[in-house]
Amino acid sequence: MKKLFGILPTGEQIYAYTISSADTTVELISFGAAISKFIVFGRDIVGGYDTVEGYLNNFGSQGATVGRVANRIKDASFTIDGIEYNLIKNEGNNCLHGGFCLSRRVWSVVSHTESSITLTYTSPDGEHGFPGNLTVFVTYTLDENALIIEYKATSDKKTPVNLTNHSYFNLDGFGGDIKSHKMQVYADTYAALDKENIPTGAMLPIQNTRYDFSNLRTIGDELLDEGVEYDVHFNIFSDIFKSFSKKALPLAVTLENDDLRLSMYTDREGFQIYSGGCIELCKELKGGVRPVRYGGICLEAQDVPNGVRRGLGIYGEGRDYTQTTVYTVEKK
Repeated sequence: MKKLFGILPTGEQIYAYTISSADTTVELISFGAAISKFIVFGRDIVGGYDTVEGYLNNFGSQGATVGRVANRIKDASFTIDGIEYNLIKNEGNNCLHGGFCLSRRVWSVVSHTESSITLTYTSPDGEHGFPGNLTVFVTYTLDENALIIEYKATSDKKTPVNLTNHSYFNLDGFGGDIKSHKMQVYADTYAALDKENIPTGAMLPIQNTRYDFSNLRTIGDELLDEGVEYDVHFNIFSDIFKSFSKKALPLAVTLENDDLRLSMYTDREGFQIYSGGCIELCKELKGGVRPVRYGGICLEAQDVPNGVRRGLGIYGEGRDYTQTTVYTVEKK
């Protein structure tokens, strides 16, 4: 199903598209290729806005496809083949989520069926400082209880790429926080961070740290101090695999409440956990819900942040970027 979602100040029309399976309905909008609804067993488990105005600034990147480079790039600059590129600084001295390069753009729909949709956007050479004309495709497919997200990006110049989806999940539905949710990560190390939350390059064991979710435990155990949250990258170490579209993916993380279990599988080397410390600063969410601190948690499949500063995650000139990430939701 397709319906008009809103009209931008430029006059561009933004549409909402629905894909569905037996127990799941997902709504996506052509602004930011964002997941605006994720309804499982009658409950909407992602944050978002009722109108396009909410997505125009979209503080917190609710539901959006983020990039060109998800997460942070230190000093908003990097060098490829001896050429320095300077980016938009939108988090202190650093560049966050590509300066919102993809999440605040109008995407075009390539195809749309009852269970799948493909959207595309071409980021022009120099947009927010990034080199190369980068064409991105993202396909969302519902297969029973699995939402399969497939990304492909091609560039005519060498450029960093690290895409992810930035949905905030609350398995209770939005209105309260996620501190009573339980989580388990299938990871053995996490990225050490500097004072600006940028990985230093070191990976540290999770055992006996506040990041030790190697066994299922309550998220809120250490979210009692208002100055504490989770915003950290884990490196996947998993021996549990499941096949989606003939591709075996490792289990990265599970999130549970009293009656539902969400699992994320991905072919990326790691994932970011963000416990939603900024949600309370967002505008009013869907259904007139006032956002609260820790109101949702992001499970962001991606490669290690700031990797481009170490020569990692460079694509183009015949090397395409691809990614497959899957979210499954089941009753416990």
